[in-house]
Amino acid sequence: MRFDKVLIIIDVQLKADQLQQYLPCSVNIIGRTLAAIADEYEKENKTGYYPAIDFFKKLDSVDPDLIASAEQVAWLVAKLARETIQLKLRPIFSSVQIQSIQTLAFSLPKIRPNKADAIDQLAKHYTPDSVKIELVLTMMRRDSESEDNRAVLYARKMMFRWLESEFEMIEVTSSKSLQ
Repeated sequence: MRFDKVLIIIDVQLKADQLQQYLPCSVNIIGRTLAAIADEYEKENKTGYYPAIDFFKKLDSVDPDLIASAEQVAWLVAKLARETIQLKLRPIFSSVQIQSIQTLAFSLPKIRPNKADAIDQLAKHYTPDSVKIELVLTMMRRDSESEDNRAVLYARKMMFRWLESEFEMIEVTSSKSLQ
């Protein structure tokens, strides 16, 4: 009997109806508003890229309540994602440890201004309904083969199976054994 630890990094997007229970309006409004502000800023300053949301805190032309709303929604999304993951995965794995949670909307967008659908992609990026989560999953195994990669494959498969229906989107971006 032995314990295997697997590090898995996932991106998840909460379902709109799940978020709507807690918010007075659609979370997409935040993303569209920030995208319009970012596009206007890029056109005026010809930066060639769109800034991260934190940059807008420094601008007097941006309503601080908009940024505060984005931060509050991001906090709620992180909380709901954490609770869902722990609730669904705890019965399957010996332990579920969340190492970090980052809201994807606050990262620097990878969208360039010269793209035809840049505004739509930017609005999607700035919508604070998606998070990147780093998990360490521990499982008990009966076999004694220490050099196999089955623990990682099993963890990915089970995690995806139990979380797929809970989120709008789930993507495993990285996984590795910690043994």
